[in-house]
Amino acid sequence: MIGRKRLGLGLALLAIMMTPLTAWAFLVNEWDPLQVIGVGKKAPEQAIPGKPWHEPVSGMDFLWMPGGCFKMGSPPSIEGREDDETPLHQVCVTGYWIGVHEVTQGQWRRIMRNNPARFKKGDAYPVERVAWEDTETFLGKLNLRYPGQFAFRLPTEAEWEFACRDRGERVRYAGGSDLDRGSWHRGNSGDTTQRTQSRRPTRMGLFDMSGNVWEWTHDAYQMQSYRRLGRDNPTLNISSPYRVIRGGGFGSQGNTLRCANRGFELFSTKRSDLGLRLVRAYNRAYSSEPPSREEFLKY
Repeated sequence: MIGRKRLGLGLALLAIMMTPLTAWAFLVNEWDPLQVIGVGKKAPEQAIPGKPWHEPVSGMDFLWMPGGCFKMGSPPSIEGREDDETPLHQVCVTGYWIGVHEVTQGQWRRIMRNNPARFKKGDAYPVERVAWEDTETFLGKLNLRYPGQFAFRLPTEAEWEFACRDRGERVRYAGGSDLDRGSWHRGNSGDTTQRTQSRRPTRMGLFDMSGNVWEWTHDAYQMQSYRRLGRDNPTLNISSPYRVIRGGGFGSQGNTLRCANRGFELFSTKRSDLGLRLVRAYNRAYSSEPPSREEFLKY
């Protein structure tokens, strides 16, 4: 009996030694130390305003969105306009880098080492089923890789609409008036997410601003927020459990996909048609800490 045990142990050790290293990838602890840019790793190419930028760890690509002023919201004549889109008001935003498309499942997994998506169709498909509080964890881990250099965050509501409308032009949907060419929606999506960058981009080069998945923004939601915010870089950062979502998703249609349309969700909500897109700020003018979970629960 002892001889059999020793033989079995020897065979087990031999099998372990002969196992390819890749077979042990699943044993990597998701809390392993993060690799920090500037510590044993070459820093990414310097981001220059006016030029695109690539983040090498996640693989995200960003376009430069020059700052400017525009009329945010909807005029009374717009079909399908909701009350929370009023009044039409002047807003000015500082230049920023914005993700070319929504964060994909592959990009999320490179940072978080998990994939929460319902539709696990491949690395190039948008990540979904992420709560607003999950996006803050994602941002925290990503920003740890660039200590003291710059910060990633969710776009403010004003930045999102400014980008969707090609720097504030009077457009109804991202990419033009032809929804089928510019977005994935209820009529053409097959009731599921689709590969990012598979529809026509906006004039500025952004994909999926209308349709595919809704996108979280930095702002808290209030129906009358347009009446209380200032002109320059406005953002509503209060202790509200509801956050603004924008863009519509694969199950949306018509008016919901408009650039000016405002949606909202509870910060802890996870939906299969709700994801995110990131901004890399040119400055830290409004990158203040969001309300804590404890503050949300007091609301």
